[in-house]
Amino acid sequence: MTESDEGFVASKGWLDRFKHLHGIRCLKITEEKLSSNESAIEPFRIELLLRVINEKNLSSEQIYYADESGLYWRMLPDKNLADLNEKVAPGRKVIKARITFMPYANVAGKHKLPLFVVGTAKKPQAFKSVMLPVCYRGQKNAWVRREIFLEWFKQNLFQQFDNI
Repeated sequence: MTESDEGFVASKGWLDRFKHLHGIRCLKITEEKLSSNESAIEPFRIELLLRVINEKNLSSEQIYYADESGLYWRMLPDKNLADLNEKVAPGRKVIKARITFMPYANVAGKHKLPLFVVGTAKKPQAFKSVMLPVCYRGQKNAWVRREIFLEWFKQNLFQQFDNI
């Protein structure tokens, strides 16, 4: 770096103009679209769920919410800077090394269960001598399948009622 380069700071506007001047644009490499049909869920949420809550007179401490999410931890970016003349950006096969994690708590937020994590390894070497504050399960695809969810659910949720 020379003395004249030391004071240079590229602003976002400068970078945008540079890309426009040289025909550089952001091009998506792969496109996998996963979407849910939210309009199909709405009647269930409004009619059935609210009816059950009202009929059984449930409080916010009795209703639990869980939401699973995937984390692709070795995945390359799916966008690349490309020349205007390029129609497609070449890419490699997507590495889908992932874990699935699921936070779980009652609606009141007073009872939070340990984070549920599902990975591909039954006994990960990295966890060999470490005690993590999560509940870990191994499953071939790192998906929360019915069997392991029910095992985790019964083990964690109902242990508070064992002494009653």
